[in-house]
Amino acid sequence: MKKISKLNDSANLGGRQFEFFKQLEQYFLDSDDTIIDRLANFPKYVTRQSLTNFLAKYEIYKKIKNVNGSIVECGVLFGGGLMSFAHFSSIIEPVNYTRKIIGFDTFSGFPAVSKTDTTRTPNSQMKKGGYNINSFNDLKKGIELFDSNRFINHIPKIELVKGDVQKTIPKYIKDNPHLIVSLLYLDLDLYEPTRTALRNFIPRMPKGAIIAFDEINVDQWPGETLAVLEEVGIRNLRIERFEFAPLISYAVLE
Repeated sequence: MKKISKLNDSANLGGRQFEFFKQLEQYFLDSDDTIIDRLANFPKYVTRQSLTNFLAKYEIYKKIKNVNGSIVECGVLFGGGLMSFAHFSSIIEPVNYTRKIIGFDTFSGFPAVSKTDTTRTPNSQMKKGGYNINSFNDLKKGIELFDSNRFINHIPKIELVKGDVQKTIPKYIKDNPHLIVSLLYLDLDLYEPTRTALRNFIPRMPKGAIIAFDEINVDQWPGETLAVLEEVGIRNLRIERFEFAPLISYAVLE
């Protein structure tokens, strides 16, 4: 079975989409540009959907740039979102050294899946070990390069917290009693870890801070919606979206 990425193969992609990805991959490999030139001209080589997610995260970031506090991403996966927020911060507010970009992930897939996450919609990743993308060491190297090309780089900007968030989040807060959160980006997919993130971080979020959702109101991942219903209450949030992005939504705390 032909794999087009660590998460996608010909079985879980439609034929048309799989063919598009194959052509895009070949286009990238066949380019006469150097690797550095390809990176500098990345819109040539990425999908519309990837740029959509990048722009949505930028729009969310702009809404919290004047709110004090760190950015917490729960569910890092490959690290594209985490590094996007880090770049936004280093470009727009290069001297704001107190705003950390903190990423929580097992880096080994889902530790467990509860009955609450059960759905009738087919989902090949809904299992123990689902989304097992071990990007931890790769991200550490990327962070070192990122740090070499920013202001005030003797003060760490990005922090990776490895392990089951139901254990690591309470411990992190205990070890960092100063923490304030300006943006909580939820991409944990499942009920129990999402509930843990909401329960622990919301008390540390001031007015104007944002909770961002990656899978709310998505039939394949009911856990995120259920965790919000239980911990916060949908009617207590004004959940908004961008007209150009189908999945990412957010709520400004009032």
